[in-house]
Formats: sequence, C-alpha cells, structure tokens
Amino acid sequence: MIDATDAVARFEGSTRSFVDALDGVSEQAWRLRPMGEPWSLADTVEHVVLANRLVCATLARLLAAPFPAGTPRFDDAAISAGMFDGVAPPPRDLAEPTGRFATHTEGSAALVETHDQLVGWARGTAADLRAHGLPHPVFGVFDGVQWILFAAAHTDNHLPQVRALRMRTSSNGADR
Repeated sequence: MIDATDAVARFEGSTRSFVDALDGVSEQAWRLRPMGEPWSLADTVEHVVLANRLVCATLARLLAAPFPAGTPRFDDAAISAGMFDGVAPPPRDLAEPTGRFATHTEGSAALVETHDQLVGWARGTAADLRAHGLPHPVFGVFDGVQWILFAAAHTDNHLPQVRALRMRTSSNGADR
C-alpha cells in the first residue's frame, strides 16, 4: 500500500513533467486551439489547475471525515492515468476551463501554486490520511492518500494531450 510520502512524490513528479512539457510555449501557441481539438494549452492547464484546487479543497475537509465504515476501498493500483479511459464524463461544469489564464506565465504560476498548496498540506499534517475519506464525484470514496494519487493521475492523464498540442502548434509555426 502506498503511503502519503510516496503519493506526494508521485504528484510532484507528475507536476514536474507537466510543467516541463510547457517549457518554451509561446503566447500564440498557448491560446491556439488546433482544429479538431476541444481545448488549447491554456484550457488544458486551466482544467488541471481547477481539478487540483478541488483536490486541495477536498483535502482541507478530509480530516473531519472518518473513512465510512463498510465502504469498499478503492484500489491504489487503479489510480492511474488509465482510470479515465471509458468512464462517464465528470459532472457538467466540474473544472471546466473558462479562459482564466490569459498568458502562459499566469497558467504556469497557478499550476505551481496549486502544487505547492497540495504538497504543503500533505507534508504539514501528521494525521493518518488512510483513516479519512470523502467521495469523488465519479470514482467513489477516496482516502487522503488516494486523493493525492488522484491529483497525480489526473495530471498524468492530461500530459499526452499537452504534448500533442505542442506538436500541433509547433507544426504550424505557433510555438516559436
């Protein structure tokens, strides 16, 4: 079973990979939504930031919520980027991008800020995060460690999207 320290390390690695994939993005490429793509780089980053903010807000309430007795445990191994394949879409308007970050700098700063908030909270609590749980709107009840793993998995899930958008924007000259 993964502990909180390992979950935080996984989240840190996911965020680092995500931020690295955005390195050198031009402002033109940041806003460009290639034909056939639902989101731009700006939209994708905003979505990840909003999802991480929701995880942080959940973690802030977590310690007041003992893990419900008799509730089945979600398998840690199932919390990966692949968990999003074939599931129903999240509830409407949940972490939906609306153009909050006009520039690459703003979006990257918000991504780092939510990363720091989540990591700071996790490292600052001595509580047993496995003893507390709150429901995810799609996947069921996660304990505290699993919420951190979810943030990492969600970030990992959008990394291929960022890389593909970078390739598409660079092929048309927008990423220069």
